Amino acid sequence: MVSNPDARGHGSSHGPSVSSVEVIAFATRAELWAWLAEHADSHPGAWVRLTKSGRPTPSVSFHDLLEAGIAYGWSESTRRGYDADSYLQKFTPRRRPGTTSGRNRAIAERLEAAGLMTDAGRAALGL
Repeated sequence: MVSNPDARGHGSSHGPSVSSVEVIAFATRAELWAWLAEHADSHPGAWVRLTKSGRPTPSVSFHDLLEAGIAYGWSESTRRGYDADSYLQKFTPRRRPGTTSGRNRAIAERLEAAGLMTDAGRAALGL
């Protein structure tokens, strides 16, 4: 896991500045899940740097981020361009249970069957 990898303050007048929020990169799914296990209940959120398809720098995928977020009660939201090889995805704890999409419910059911859902993930999705 890399924190603030070459954070250059990318942002725009249309939303929050990237420089005001931590930028984190995870090379593997295991790194992402380990970080959430340690920080999910105490961290305010971050921008996660994701590598575009076909680029040489290893990173978790958007789907990896989505699954881990569902398991731990976190949500992905705003996406921002970063550089030629990557983009940033805002990743924060869910504020309260809300409407759960069919896609997210199916992912949660699969994660539950695999023993990967946390109590926080269940509560955040109202399960």
